Amino acid sequence: MPYTMKTSTRNTLRLGQRELQKLLEELDREQGANGKPDREFVRWSYQVEAVKLVIEHGTGNKVTLPVATRNISSGGISVLHSAFVHSNTPVEVILNAPDGNSILVSGKVMRCNHVTGRIHEIGIKFNEQISTKDLLGLDPLNEAYTLEHVDPKRLHGTVLLVTASSLDRNLLLTFLDDTNLVVNTAEDIETAISRAQKGCELIVADYHLGDETATKLIKALYETECDIPVLVLTSDKSQAVSDEIRQANAVGILSKPTTKNKLLQALAEFLHADGNGGPLYSTLSNEDSAYPLLTKFLSEVSRMALNLEKSVRDDDAQSCIGIVRTLSGTAAPLGFPEISNLAIVAERKLAKATPRGSTAEIRALVVACRRIKANPAA
Repeated sequence: MPYTMKTSTRNTLRLGQRELQKLLEELDREQGANGKPDREFVRWSYQVEAVKLVIEHGTGNKVTLPVATRNISSGGISVLHSAFVHSNTPVEVILNAPDGNSILVSGKVMRCNHVTGRIHEIGIKFNEQISTKDLLGLDPLNEAYTLEHVDPKRLHGTVLLVTASSLDRNLLLTFLDDTNLVVNTAEDIETAISRAQKGCELIVADYHLGDETATKLIKALYETECDIPVLVLTSDKSQAVSDEIRQANAVGILSKPTTKNKLLQALAEFLHADGNGGPLYSTLSNEDSAYPLLTKFLSEVSRMALNLEKSVRDDDAQSCIGIVRTLSGTAAPLGFPEISNLAIVAERKLAKATPRGSTAEIRALVVACRRIKANPAA
């Protein structure tokens, strides 16, 4: 279903919601609904009669105009306007969140195509990613994942696959062959708990585990204080099972049969992080004054990563911000500038969005924290 919003301000095209919807349907028919293979973010239908577009002219003057919207992604938005706008023009878009608050997003014009008559479609790239989850109410438990194209090589970390079916297990392993993931497997809950306690970033579990279920696995993980997110694979699309998975606090659902691309999209939602995926060592030398504090930091960083994940699931902003600020302030002085940089990005996102709406930035920080290792002996 397309996201639509009626506003009291007419757009520059002077189209109401009904006329706008008819125009957008015609554009979709003419251009087709197929995504580009190199597009990074999934585009979501976002049909709003008018949002405020602030255009900065070369003279430095700014003008604010009400423009209609077509679609949106984490990385940009398509709007319809009555005039041409040059590429690379700086702009700001003021979006209306479901809670009534306004979200100001800066970006620049990437393209401006003439559609018909005085109608132009403007493609805007955001300077920073936004949370389409918060804006549109997208939910991984409804299989709404934000990345359209996932580079398998950018998936790092350790994943535990839990399935009683050897055929399913082999198929999933085949799908993950060209990633940089360390993939472990388990056939039952007892084995899964044992292997999860040795460390992993994400568990992918089949709902049906012989006589057990993935929700029982999640409960067992919590009881053993093994706070690892669980993504559930299921062929049962009933509301009862969906509710059960949601109530168990799974982080997402993936319907079976699945495809390689769908699996990578779901994994990327929780594992995407830049970097080469290798271990991170402190840049401090023995002579640095902060070196004696390094051992304590190394002993605490894994727990901070776990607590950060839990805070996101609980949507606990205060806890998230506290952990992120600790990492942004201490990691760089202790020889981990990459961690501080990621923490600063996460803190900026948390200033504008909820913890759940900051999942991508926080996951990048968590994955990087789990790459931290004690310096190898000389």
